[in-house]
Amino acid sequence: MSSGLIIGRFLHGLSFFTLSLTVSFLQHRSRRILLARQLYWVGLFAICEAVVAWYDLFTGIIPPETILPALIRPVVLGIGYIFLIALGIQTFLPEEKPRIQGLRWPIGLIGLWIGGYAIALLVWSAQHTDAHMVIQTAETLAHYMLGFPGGLLAAIGLRRQSHQTLEATLRRRVRGYLRLVEISGGALGVLHILLYLPSPAFLATYHDARVMATEWVWGLVGAGLTFGLDRALNTVQREIERWIEGVERLQALAVDRERIGRDLHDGIIQSIYAAGLLLESVQPVIPIDPMRAQAQLGRVMDNLNETIQDIRRYIFDLRSDMPDDDLQSGIKRLLRDFHINTLLETEFEVEGAPVEILSMERRRHIFQVVRETLANTARHARARWVKVVLQYDEDTLDLTISDDGVGMETLQVSKGYGLRNIRERVRLLDGTLRIESAPNEGVTFHLTVPY
Repeated sequence: MSSGLIIGRFLHGLSFFTLSLTVSFLQHRSRRILLARQLYWVGLFAICEAVVAWYDLFTGIIPPETILPALIRPVVLGIGYIFLIALGIQTFLPEEKPRIQGLRWPIGLIGLWIGGYAIALLVWSAQHTDAHMVIQTAETLAHYMLGFPGGLLAAIGLRRQSHQTLEATLRRRVRGYLRLVEISGGALGVLHILLYLPSPAFLATYHDARVMATEWVWGLVGAGLTFGLDRALNTVQREIERWIEGVERLQALAVDRERIGRDLHDGIIQSIYAAGLLLESVQPVIPIDPMRAQAQLGRVMDNLNETIQDIRRYIFDLRSDMPDDDLQSGIKRLLRDFHINTLLETEFEVEGAPVEILSMERRRHIFQVVRETLANTARHARARWVKVVLQYDEDTLDLTISDDGVGMETLQVSKGYGLRNIRERVRLLDGTLRIESAPNEGVTFHLTVPY
């Protein structure tokens, strides 16, 4: 056996074995995608094809009298092609049809194939004819009667399934990968006829070259199926994950708007309304008691100045331009804006080597946690300074935010909307949050996020 033939058969088996592993992974990861639900047939076929291809590698070391593996080879070959036929036909069946009913006819076809092959073997044993001729005939029939229609049906079925289950815009994004899958599946069918046609006598000297070319072609077909399915389904999965992240972002934004709207109504609007009432009460007092009126006007001005500070804090909290930079730059921006709007002193420290492997969406959740924590500090803590420590560990990112305020227990705000939003974002990050606080000793937030 030439080295080219050995390498070809090894790559033939490897490509289909890789296809089976890829399909198994994609089915688990992409179970939301209807297109992936029938791919277990492809995985079963790929395992059978890899077993047959790698069996050929060991024919040189199997004793000639050991005929059992050779007898089983057509069975495995035929069953693999029946799995391909099952894939194609299953895509034509209604989705609501019970799976057990869809399995009846593939099982029946497998039984028919094994039964017919067993009868041929019984006839061989009775007539004492050459067993290898029976095996070769069975393999040829498997290629013509099962492999040819199986490849074509699989290609047609996957095309129909993609058109039925994928939205048009999404289908356009993966059109190239789907075309590769369809072409590879069609080639899988057509090549069963072209590559296994009987050779004319004058081509007998090129038999080894033809066999080697066949193995390399099958390796390319398996690689095309693997690459096309992997890229198509992973692209669809990424689009689904982006959509889910968008929904989560909109939900978080709706919660933020609801919370800030309530705070505005209960805090700032009430303060302005109270200032208006004080001004109305001052008007008749001015000609009678100017000193008292001046004192009341002073209180009104103090209330309005406090309201202006609250509005500035809410402007800081409501800013929609979430930073898209790396964590260090984004947190520095948040602290700079916080200092400008509240005049509180800020300190920022970074420990460990930066690891930039967090997605933009996860970074935005972290930025929002920092912003919400700073906003709570500005509103409730009566603090003079805030310190943020960003620590890069081997597997996690640790973020610590502390202040020197009056403490959370003194203010009794542990059930407020702000902390509820922080905990929700920590949940979306798959992280953990620990809060340390004591009366007049400030509050410390410890956030741990896995990479």
